[in-house]
Amino acid sequence: MLIIKAITMLLVLGVIGSTIYLIKDYTGSVEDLPGAMMERQRMVEQKLKVKTEHVQDSGNKPGEKAFQRAKELLAEESMQEAEEKMKYIVSFYPSAECATQCRRILGEINLDRLLDPAKLEGKKVVTVRSGDTFSRIIAENKTTMDSLVHLSELKRSDHRSLHPGDKLVVMPMEMRAVIDLRRNTLTIWNGGEFIKEYTLLKVSYKSRSATKRCEIGLIRGEHDGKLYLNHAEEYRSSNKVIILSDKSLAIRSFSSDSEDDQSLGFMLSHADMEELPLLLRPGNDVEIKQ
Repeated sequence: MLIIKAITMLLVLGVIGSTIYLIKDYTGSVEDLPGAMMERQRMVEQKLKVKTEHVQDSGNKPGEKAFQRAKELLAEESMQEAEEKMKYIVSFYPSAECATQCRRILGEINLDRLLDPAKLEGKKVVTVRSGDTFSRIIAENKTTMDSLVHLSELKRSDHRSLHPGDKLVVMPMEMRAVIDLRRNTLTIWNGGEFIKEYTLLKVSYKSRSATKRCEIGLIRGEHDGKLYLNHAEEYRSSNKVIILSDKSLAIRSFSSDSEDDQSLGFMLSHADMEELPLLLRPGNDVEIKQ
């Protein structure tokens, strides 16, 4: 029994001795072991830092590689592939810096397609019947006077310009608007499809609820404090105002000298307000997010 214990002790000492030898051979000396390990750790951390800085310097931000490819596809006029890349970025990296640029580009592409009278996808051609009026055609096709005049390239918007047999291009408008108060944006969606994002220049809105839902109420022209219907001659040159179903709120053009009682709601640029009546109609949903 004593012999077995002695042999075991010798084996243990041999293992310890071998380990010490290897450590000494690897680090220089047993006494230097802690310092050597710290030095190796410092070197590893330094390499990781250099690698991280290299990645940052190379512009490898979220979605950036896909965005660079999208720009290449645009330059090659591969529009469909470029759109898919940008939609991917908007969906999976919505907060990325490049996503803002993607939304801007996609918005312009979408508007070019939607507002081009020659591109009939999502639109239809109707024939004016005896007794038809603009109001009836607009209601039957869920569109707006602005859209009808633009797509049909009408010179006038009064009923005297409407004749049986005339061909009109109409676009049913089932859009919805999302107003994001944190991001100061108004975004147009068609179902789950992104259409365009607009920047809010000013907001005058107070509500205790985190989210509010309402609808587009009326679309009117405003000039010298007067409101005009969309078939009036004055409407064409007036500032557009979208009054919500909550009549205390409106979407209107920004004016630095607007009085407080005329500035309640959400203000966009004059150019943006000219576009919105081409996309939104009374009855469309509006969601206000805080």
